[in-house]
Amino acid sequence: MAGELQAKLENLGYKVFLDVDKIGSGQFPEQIKQAISECKDFLLVLSPGTLDRCVDEEDWVRREIVMAQELNKNIIGVGLPGFIMPEEETLPVPLRSLATCQVFSWTHEYRAASFKKIEENLVSTKLKKKNRQKLFALLPVILAVVLAVVLLVTKKSSEVVAAIEEPQQEAVNLHVEAQQLFEYHAEKAMELTQNLPDTTEIKKILSQSVSDKEPLERLMGGIAECDSALMQKNKYGNQIIDNYNIEAKREALLDLRKNCFDAIMTDIRVMMREGAAKFAGLDLEMAKVLALPEDKHALDSIEAIIRQ
Repeated sequence: MAGELQAKLENLGYKVFLDVDKIGSGQFPEQIKQAISECKDFLLVLSPGTLDRCVDEEDWVRREIVMAQELNKNIIGVGLPGFIMPEEETLPVPLRSLATCQVFSWTHEYRAASFKKIEENLVSTKLKKKNRQKLFALLPVILAVVLAVVLLVTKKSSEVVAAIEEPQQEAVNLHVEAQQLFEYHAEKAMELTQNLPDTTEIKKILSQSVSDKEPLERLMGGIAECDSALMQKNKYGNQIIDNYNIEAKREALLDLRKNCFDAIMTDIRVMMREGAAKFAGLDLEMAKVLALPEDKHALDSIEAIIRQ
């Protein structure tokens, strides 16, 4: 998870030091000290029991936290599932201020939202925004200089420059748009597929003759959102980094859809043999929710029999 956090930040242009990644043999103390002294933000990844080890005064995690506190760094806690901040009085005295520091939860399903909250609270982000504001203040001067340069070149040269730069800018715009679309559909797929029923629950619904389509509609909605995300990924290839395992998610959802569909169709055939066409009709409506184009013929055949 720390590596993923590092990659996301570096992709946005931040300089990131990850101790397990950047430390050479025999240089641990000096490199840590230099990295903490130079940074603006100190991200502390907290898994269950992380702070238990800090009772040892020689523990490196404890020493890093103390150093960050002494240098007044912006300390942000990133809590993994299961982490609970200990009570202040149970922490070693030098670390008791951690009990009141910001700790943002990091969950697999909502990684993008978790990361956004973390980034919004980085001092480095605020500095970037401030520098951007300074750049905007200088924009009129920059534009004036650019205009003067443009007026000095020939019309032919300008046309050549335009022919090169416009497609590049278009590619950049497409990349950003595609990544935003992919992020949207990936998040939507995760949201729609939370707490999906398994085949056992589906069979229970059928045995009670309750026509509850909502879980099935959510299942198919999740598959559709996975498809939408993959269309963006396939369209733009390696321009988009898939941190959501959408392909694996889609395969799992399709397997669940098939199991649910087969269970409903089996139940329909049993009811039809027993002369319970009315209840078979209710289950048929549920089967239609789960149907793919290749299922249409089987559904049409059963519906024709039920109507007779």
